[in-house]
Amino acid sequence: MKHELKIYELGKLLERVTEAYNTSLLAKINLSGGWMTLQGQVEVKSIPTDKVVLKGNNIIGLIVKSTEGVGTELKITGAKDGKFEVAIAPKKVIEIHTGGLGLQVQKEKTDECTIKIDDSMIFTVKASAADVEALV
Repeated sequence: MKHELKIYELGKLLERVTEAYNTSLLAKINLSGGWMTLQGQVEVKSIPTDKVVLKGNNIIGLIVKSTEGVGTELKITGAKDGKFEVAIAPKKVIEIHTGGLGLQVQKEKTDECTIKIDDSMIFTVKASAADVEALV
C-alpha cells in the first residue's frame, strides 16, 4: 500500500515499527559513477516532536548497526510542505527449483514485509504487511 507521509508521520511510523519488530535497513545513495549502500539493523534515535516543521524539528535520526555492532548515524531531513512516498508491501522472494529448467517462482512472505521510501531506502521488517499497515 502506498502512502504520502510528512516527516513527523514518517518518524512516528519508524519509531513504532523499530520498537515493536526486528527491523533492518538497506540505503542506496546514487553517485556520479555508481552508488553507495549502507545496511544493517536499525534503531530510531530521534524523531520530530511536533507536526510543525521548524528548523531542528524536521530530522529523523537513525542508527544503523552492522554485524560487528558498530553503528553509523543516518539522518532523514524533511522539507517544509514536503512528503515522502512510502510503500508497504510483503517481502518478495524467488524460489529456485534445483531440478527445474530455469523455472523461478516469485512468492510473497507472510511473516516479513518491506517499507520503501522513494526507492532509496528499504526497511525490512519481521512482521506481516497488515501489522505494519496498522501502525500507519
